[in-house]
Amino acid sequence: MVRCCVPWCAALRFQVFSDLITPDGITFDLEEEIENDEEEDFGYSPHVQFSNEDMLNMLNMNDFDDDNEDDEKETVSLCGISFSKLKLKMTSLTEDEKVMKFVKQKGVGEVIPSNAHATVHYIGYFEYRDEPFDSTYSCGKPRSLRLGQNIVIPGLEIGIRSMQKHEIAIFVIHPDFAFGALGCLPRIPPNEEVAFVVHLLDFIDDGCAATYQSLLPEEKQLFNCVAKPVTHMLVTAKSYFTKYNYKQAIREYKKIIDCLENVKLKDEAEEIEMNKLLTRAYVNLGICFNKQNMPTRACMALRRVPNPTAKSYYHFGKALLNIGEYNDAMKELQKGYALDPQNETIRKAIQTTNVKQRKYLDIEKRMYKNCFKSKEEQIKMTEFRKAAREMCENLINSSDVIRQSLSEGFTKEEHEIIHEEAAILGLDVVTSTRYGKETVYLQKSKS
Repeated sequence: MVRCCVPWCAALRFQVFSDLITPDGITFDLEEEIENDEEEDFGYSPHVQFSNEDMLNMLNMNDFDDDNEDDEKETVSLCGISFSKLKLKMTSLTEDEKVMKFVKQKGVGEVIPSNAHATVHYIGYFEYRDEPFDSTYSCGKPRSLRLGQNIVIPGLEIGIRSMQKHEIAIFVIHPDFAFGALGCLPRIPPNEEVAFVVHLLDFIDDGCAATYQSLLPEEKQLFNCVAKPVTHMLVTAKSYFTKYNYKQAIREYKKIIDCLENVKLKDEAEEIEMNKLLTRAYVNLGICFNKQNMPTRACMALRRVPNPTAKSYYHFGKALLNIGEYNDAMKELQKGYALDPQNETIRKAIQTTNVKQRKYLDIEKRMYKNCFKSKEEQIKMTEFRKAAREMCENLINSSDVIRQSLSEGFTKEEHEIIHEEAAILGLDVVTSTRYGKETVYLQKSKS
């Protein structure tokens, strides 16, 4: 079994044995990396990834053949390859040629910043060995790491820092920049030269966001000092969002909001610009909460949007629908539709809300029709119980609704029947107080 921890283990060894290692800590992000929905010049989907064999087969081409051979050429294989032959076509990243590089697939855009979060796939192997000693492909997930934190061996970090997004490169690394004279026994022999095939999938530049932390306290209250770092923080948050890393995106958007809400504005122009940034942050925070199935928090965020848009109204309505607030959901969706009457998504959401609202009202009418009139009357609750069960089943079968409010006016006995039917079907009955008004909800269990 190929293990996927060696470069990181070696980095910890370097912390003891080399001045190259510093105690700044380790930052990993092992959330699933998935396709970015923004258009790029170079098409890429993380769902279409190489296996160990695929990567090696792709690299088993004639890039390293001897140009002077006119006869049948030998195809160079990475399994059992001669590093000296590799180096003939490689360029050095260091003056002493201890970190050599060959670009197998060109990347796009700028070279990765020195303090970025990098997401990589890699294979590491020794000279003349058939099997890699380390590979992310064997475990099926890329690695996410912060550069400049000495998480990987020095030579591999130097190599990654030379790459562009989507680039695939081969690096041959001298022991001085790899595992050193001690190695990392029993897996890594002493004084072993290594090669890595690295695929830089993506990166996030946190540099400008970090500049906010370096501002003086008085500068953090000035909009002209905060605006640029916040703009880059929005880019970072969006990058997490497009990878479905919603928890990290939520943390980033909350930081942005805290930064902006501490600012003292000097004029109307700054207020306009700040509200634009706050709108983006609150809307996207609300969307993230909806994605995390946290509609109540989504509502709290979307209520605070300074400049509501069709998009914010839609996601606000979606969150309200999710908690069974059909009337309020319909109001928000209709506001969004008024701003963007060509929006098919909002129109369909209105239709869905209308259907659910009508169905709930029908059940509610049946329950009221069969409710107790007085304690002296004979209890005939068959229809009431059937309606209560149907309401519970309707909530369970609604994939986009997690709770449903109960109307006022039911007697204690009627509430007991609703509680019984909810318990039978695995629903919770919860009470929420807001603005002094108590509301009872049926809610899907979180367990």
